[in-house]
Amino acid sequence: MKTQGNRKLYLAIFPMIMLSIFPIRGFCLKLDVNLPVKQDSSLVTIANQDPSKWHFSIHPSLGLTLGMTNNDAIKSNSLQWLGTLISNIDYLGKKMDFSSSLFAQYGQSKKSGEAAEKIKDAFILSLTPSIPLIKRPAIRLFLETTGETNLGKGTLQNNPTGFCDPLFIYETLFLGQKHYSYQKDDKVKWELTYGLGYSFQQTFNNRFQIENNLTGSRQGFESGFNGLLEFNMDYALDKGVSFNLGSKAVVLSRENIFSHFDEARKSILLNTGIFIRKIGLEYNYHFVHDLNLSLFSMVDQSLMLTLRF
Repeated sequence: MKTQGNRKLYLAIFPMIMLSIFPIRGFCLKLDVNLPVKQDSSLVTIANQDPSKWHFSIHPSLGLTLGMTNNDAIKSNSLQWLGTLISNIDYLGKKMDFSSSLFAQYGQSKKSGEAAEKIKDAFILSLTPSIPLIKRPAIRLFLETTGETNLGKGTLQNNPTGFCDPLFIYETLFLGQKHYSYQKDDKVKWELTYGLGYSFQQTFNNRFQIENNLTGSRQGFESGFNGLLEFNMDYALDKGVSFNLGSKAVVLSRENIFSHFDEARKSILLNTGIFIRKIGLEYNYHFVHDLNLSLFSMVDQSLMLTLRF
């Protein structure tokens, strides 16, 4: 990609990165807007609604594994670490809602006498405003923009990768429903979003070589129908004990989804964990099927004892 094209690309993703940092800043400042929420008639009516319009959550965690082996009188030490950052921000208004989610994960494995090897790498940022469209049934119009890339340098099947190389971006306009519960005194907070629509997709690359030229133009847009399902939940089981679940599944078709379903981009992101104060057991699963990136489906999953900050 040319330098000028890179500048345009960074200018395009800069607002997304700034918005992803915003919830972290809001968390540090303990921002709390005590304004009454007027319940949106197109959403589910919930009693005892939390009066705050803004809802923030941020879950950074770090897992470490130390190992020592002794084979044929040769000692070898190893260190494996995995850092995860999950952040969400929601604005609930009468005329418009806004949701932003960030999932970032990076990990390495280091053995004595060998160079560090990257084992996990993901950066996924989504921005989704929505407005009520029909009151009965409760239908909303969503506009979601999502970017997916890596944080560091590495390889994918001997193909070099790096930050924004490749960078997959899709923008979808879809009709669906959004249900949530942010009750002030309830131990459970959850949010459910689903819908069907039409999306535009593009994969940016520099050194990374696109595997399959599905559209006849590697830098051209791809488009097609799409489906989306997202569910998030925070559950305070007991004092100091909490359970978190975040999941999202997206299908982005290219041309006809029924006759070319294998060419559709399919992704599933799941992160869940149970924590006792700062220590917990965390599981992450990331599935991607994208013929532009690889002929094979890519799966990353991890189960680790982690420390939450």
